Amino acid sequence: MVKRIQHFSYTVSNLDEALHFFCDLLGLQSSPIMEPKGERLDKLYRLQEVSQRLAVLRTPNGDILHLIEYISPKGERIDPKLCNPGVAHLAFEVDDIQKTYDELTALGVEFNHPPYWGGQKIEDIKGWGVCFLKGPDGIPIELMQAPK
Repeated sequence: MVKRIQHFSYTVSNLDEALHFFCDLLGLQSSPIMEPKGERLDKLYRLQEVSQRLAVLRTPNGDILHLIEYISPKGERIDPKLCNPGVAHLAFEVDDIQKTYDELTALGVEFNHPPYWGGQKIEDIKGWGVCFLKGPDGIPIELMQAPK
């Protein structure tokens, strides 16, 4: 039934700040900002008078991330703690996790912890370097480096 993940999407409170983070700091590429609104979105989302600012971002290998700021209706801020039901996180693979950590820390990005290399028991990430940081609106973001 499902063939693949087509894209990921995050709602943000300020699209310009989110674009700075994801494009200027992490290096993703963005489409021009779009401003969709109207009855079609109202029906799709079961909301009224939907108006958005939307950017489509791409990673170097073509993965797609949508960032959406709702102009109307305004949403409520949620607690993005990973243990809260419905909260998701993004995981980006990087070439050099320590260098990325050092560079982003120097730019004021808040990390939960420095990179950790470990013998995790989860088989598909065993030996990977990992660390978590807080993105725009507290979006949890994991950086990962393949085993050396």
